[in-house]
This record gives sequence, C-alpha cells and structure tokens, in this order.
Amino acid sequence: MFAGLRWKTGTDWESYFDSFYYFSEDYAVNFEPGFVVFLATIRDFTSEYTVFLLILSFLCISLKFIFFLKYHKETFFTLVFLYLCYYFADIFAVRQNLAISLTLFSTWFIITKKPVLFLLFVGLAASIHTSSLLYFFAYYIYWKKFTDKSFYYIIFFSIFLGLIGFGNIVLDLLLKALGLEGFVGEKINNYLSNDSEGLNTNSNLLVLYIMGIVKRLILIPLFLYVKNKSQGRFVYFQGYLNLYIVGNIIYFLFAKDLAIFARASVPFLIFEIFLISYVLLYYKAHKKKMIFAFVLMTLFSWARFSALINSYYDLYVPYNSIFDKKIERNV
Repeated sequence: MFAGLRWKTGTDWESYFDSFYYFSEDYAVNFEPGFVVFLATIRDFTSEYTVFLLILSFLCISLKFIFFLKYHKETFFTLVFLYLCYYFADIFAVRQNLAISLTLFSTWFIITKKPVLFLLFVGLAASIHTSSLLYFFAYYIYWKKFTDKSFYYIIFFSIFLGLIGFGNIVLDLLLKALGLEGFVGEKINNYLSNDSEGLNTNSNLLVLYIMGIVKRLILIPLFLYVKNKSQGRFVYFQGYLNLYIVGNIIYFLFAKDLAIFARASVPFLIFEIFLISYVLLYYKAHKKKMIFAFVLMTLFSWARFSALINSYYDLYVPYNSIFDKKIERNV
C-alpha cells in the first residue's frame, strides 16, 4: 500500500505522472513500447495516477513474492528483509522495477527448462525497460559450468578494464562509428553518463565505484566458499552465482564511466540477496560463524539501504501519501 499511495515521493515523479495523466496521441511519451502499452491500458480506464501506482507496485511485488515462495520458502523472510534493504521493496517503483520482476520471474522457466516461456517473459521485460536485453543470455549462463579460477580471472580483468575507463573507450568508438563526434557526441556522452533513476548520486562516482568493488571482493569469495563447502546442498546456488558474477562483470566494466550501460547489470545483481540468504542458511548450524555472517550481512544491508536513501534523500524523506497532496514538494 505504501507503494501505491505515495504522492510526489520517489524519483522521476513528474515524468511518470505527466506521461500517465496527459497521455494521448498528441502527447509524446519517451518510454519503451511495452511500458507505453501498459500505461495506456490503465489510462483507458482511469485518470487516477494512484490506481496506476497500485497496479504497478502490485505487479512488481507479487511477481517477486511468487518466485520467493516457489523456490525459497525456507529463506522467505530473509529475502523479504533483503528486498526491502536493497530495493525499498519496490515502494518507489519505476518501469525498471517491473522489468526486473519479470526477469526474475523468467528464471522460473530457466530452472524448469522451458525456453519459450523464458524468452516470452524476458522479451516482455525488455519491452518495458531495455536494460533487460542482456538477460536473454541468462538461460545459457545459468547452466554453464565455470571454475572458481575462471571467475577470478574474469573478475580482476573486468576491474582492470573498468578502472582504465573501458566505458568511455566503448562509447567513443561507438560515437565515431556512427559519425557522432563533436558537440552532438558530447551531449550524448553526458546523457549516457548520467542516470536519473538511481545508479548515480551526487557523491564522488569513483569513490562509490571503489566501494562497490571492495564490497564485491568480500562477498564473491564468501559465496564461492559456501558453494564449495555446501557440496550441492543448495540446488540453485551455482546458477544464481553464475548470473550474479555476470552482473558484477557488467558493473565493473561500466559503472564508473557509463552508468546507463551499467543498468544492464541490475537484473543479474538481484541474485545477491538469494546468495546472502544461502550463506545465512549454511551457517545456521554453526553458532559463532552464524553470528559473524549475520553481522556482516546486516552491515552490507544497512549500507545499501543508507546509500539508496541518501542518493535522493529529499525525494524519499519524508514519505508523502495521497492524503498529503496539499504539501508542496519540489520533484
């Protein structure tokens, strides 16, 4: 209900509100076609933006909860807690949140080996937010056998490329290939280097990038250790780890210089919360280790939640509902 009843709270409020409220053939909507259809379908029945938010948040949350309950009943409440810390539990959902819910749900069809349904759901997700396009490769990645050594080689090479500006190199090559240099190229570069829905903040991007690397260099060895020690106890661990590593590779390559490209990592990085829940479950029988793992994961979750809040603090705090419409807020 918090997600659906918010008012002028969260990022990109004006662009989404205006696109819905003023939707018509004469009003240009700069969203992907799938999301435009979704928006238009609801707009045909009502002009109440709150109804739109309720439907959007219901889909975002229910798709994730269905997947949680289907495959992770034992760690359900842990996942809900991490879902809140990592993603605000989709209280401030935008179209990428819906796309991520669809890609996560499509993982059901990777596990059950139903490629047609998998492609259908990922195609739907990509039509809502183009950052989901790379998830088409998830079916292959999930079942691929990787050695720990190959993971480490790829990770450190990706970090090296990211630190030397791989994102800018790729963008420059693309702009030159398309003949978009000079002033036009600079404008495109500035646009692609910014991210209005949450990856960028006003903080020093290099510092955030380094902190992201440090965090991942703590978590990845831990995940690999639990994978090896659990000896197949957790059926989905290897597949989730494969997807998570790929998400991190995308992050390492692009997060520093090309934030909008780094968005393609988000559908893969959601598996971090599943891997954390497995770590806690693995150490459940070891009291001292369990306490250490719990404290570590709590710190990471708190850090993630704090980073989310502080990225656009004035847009998140205070939370305003439809009952606070008279309160003025710059969005």
